[in-house]
Amino acid sequence: MKKPAKPIPHCESTFINPALKVYFGYCLNKAALKYKTMTAQALAHYGIVTPQLGIMKLLQIQGPKSQITLGQEMFIDKASMVKFIDGLEKIKYVRRIPASGDRRIKMVELTPKGQKGLEALVKVQKEMENEFLSPLTAKEKELIKEILPKLLIQQDPT
Repeated sequence: MKKPAKPIPHCESTFINPALKVYFGYCLNKAALKYKTMTAQALAHYGIVTPQLGIMKLLQIQGPKSQITLGQEMFIDKASMVKFIDGLEKIKYVRRIPASGDRRIKMVELTPKGQKGLEALVKVQKEMENEFLSPLTAKEKELIKEILPKLLIQQDPT
C-alpha cells in the first residue's frame, strides 16, 4: 500500500464566497464537498474511491453479501457496483464466491488482504476527519458528531 500524500489544503471547489457565508445550505454543501474532496484525495493514493471504502466497511460489519444486496443497501446502481467490486477484486481486497443456496448468485466477501487494507484505509479516513474538524473545539467536535446524524433521519410526514 502506498503512503498517502497530504490533500490540497485549498481548492476551488471548497472556496467559500464571503458574501454567502451567512447561508446555512451554502455552508453545509461546501463543508460536505470539502470533506469529500479531502477524503477522495487521500484514498486515491491507495487506488480506492469512497464508495469502495463503504463497501469494504459494510462487508466487515455484516459479512458476505450479494452484489445486488450491496447495491440496494448503498444506493449504488448495478453497473457502478460491478465496477467498484471489479476494482476491489483486482487488488485482492474482496472476492466473489457462489452463494450456497443458488450458485448463480455471487456473494462478495472481504479477503484477509482486504481486512488488513481496510484497517489502514480507516486510519487514513480518520486522519482526514481529524484534519477537517481541526478548527473545532473538542466539545464542538462531539456535538457535530451527535447532531449531524439527526439531520439524516427520515421525518414522519404526519
